[in-house]
Amino acid sequence: MLLTALFVLSVTILRAQQCKEEIFADIHRSASNYLAYPGPQHQLTPAPEGMTPFYISHYGRHGSRYHNKPSNYDPPLRTMATADSLGKLTPLGRDVLRRLTLIREDAFERWGELTTLGARQHREIMRRMTERFPEIFNQKVTVDARSTTVGRCILSMENALCELLVIHPQQKIHHNATHRDMDYLNQQDKKLFAMKMDSASLACYTPFSQKYRKTDRLMQSLFNDTAYVRQHVNAGELNDQLFKLASNLQNSEIYPAVTLYDIFTKEELYNNWKRDNAWWYIAFGGSTINDGLQPYTQRNLLYKLIADGEEVIQKGKPYVHLRFGHETIILPLVCLLDLNGYGLATDDLESLEKKGWYNYKIFPMASNVQFIFYRRNPKDRDVLFKVLLNEDEARLPLKSDTAPYYRWEDFKEYCLRKLEAYEATYNKKGGLIHE
Repeated sequence: MLLTALFVLSVTILRAQQCKEEIFADIHRSASNYLAYPGPQHQLTPAPEGMTPFYISHYGRHGSRYHNKPSNYDPPLRTMATADSLGKLTPLGRDVLRRLTLIREDAFERWGELTTLGARQHREIMRRMTERFPEIFNQKVTVDARSTTVGRCILSMENALCELLVIHPQQKIHHNATHRDMDYLNQQDKKLFAMKMDSASLACYTPFSQKYRKTDRLMQSLFNDTAYVRQHVNAGELNDQLFKLASNLQNSEIYPAVTLYDIFTKEELYNNWKRDNAWWYIAFGGSTINDGLQPYTQRNLLYKLIADGEEVIQKGKPYVHLRFGHETIILPLVCLLDLNGYGLATDDLESLEKKGWYNYKIFPMASNVQFIFYRRNPKDRDVLFKVLLNEDEARLPLKSDTAPYYRWEDFKEYCLRKLEAYEATYNKKGGLIHE
């Protein structure tokens, strides 16, 4: 028992250290959902003998984008410009003001739009998909692509499809972006969302956030008058605004010529990430602070994934479903599936790193979940599949002698049982079902 306890303790300490080391090694990871897509990190495991891929079911986030509204750019610019007019900026502060002006000009009237990098990410993901699963794409296969009605998602879909047609011009493609599909591509559960940052969640998150929100050094580097900062600058807000801009710059066309990462120390970047990691966990993960229900906001998508999979299996013909949406769908879906243990349920925000809950591994720009289905022949109903999270093989909480390959029937039973239990319980509380 003592040896087991020591082993568990050592693993949790190593995980926490690993996260910090990963961010220190690549500060872009501190960006959380603004991390530019890193691409797959591992080779794929060969399929069990005799099994051939025949179906891909995919949900992907749009690629790299600009911030989606001027309010992400204007407040810090105003704060720094006002201080400059009063002679309150240091030389570094004046240079940061110059950079903020360039950043705002670059993003002007492009709020939320896909960047050149974002388009390239989806072309590269599609190219790798065709290279990894040639058995599907080297024949004439039907591709059904659906996007939310948001422009950056539509353009992400179109770039992926353009790349597919360059490689395989013979493919039959259907693509659409309609409000009719929004109930599963971008389900908005108002009742659950209202619980996201309830009073209990804020009571837990606020002191955690304040603990790691350290601004003194940054303010002293930007302003030459500490009394002015105390009286006229909301240091916490300015820190958050500058960190958010610094994080997303990696997705723009002016980076790395213009950056804000250099105004933060690595420790500050890490601390800001810790705050974001905890916020995303409470708002979209399995946090027991708000009853661990947020992943179920994506139950419609999971029902759809199962229904589409069943239909393709029964028809027996190769098929590809491509769906394009947002990180606020990817994250709760991954938690609902409990991929790689991301279904973690806890109320201890300090334990997230120790337990391996790192948000930047889940939902960078262009993040995606791919289900790859395998069979022996078109009549085979004993189907195996594996899940790729950002193109790397992921673990499911299912027994399997062939992991990362799992039996479809086992997965379907696991998911439906989980969904039915949620609906039976939540219905008794007066919740909305299949809204």
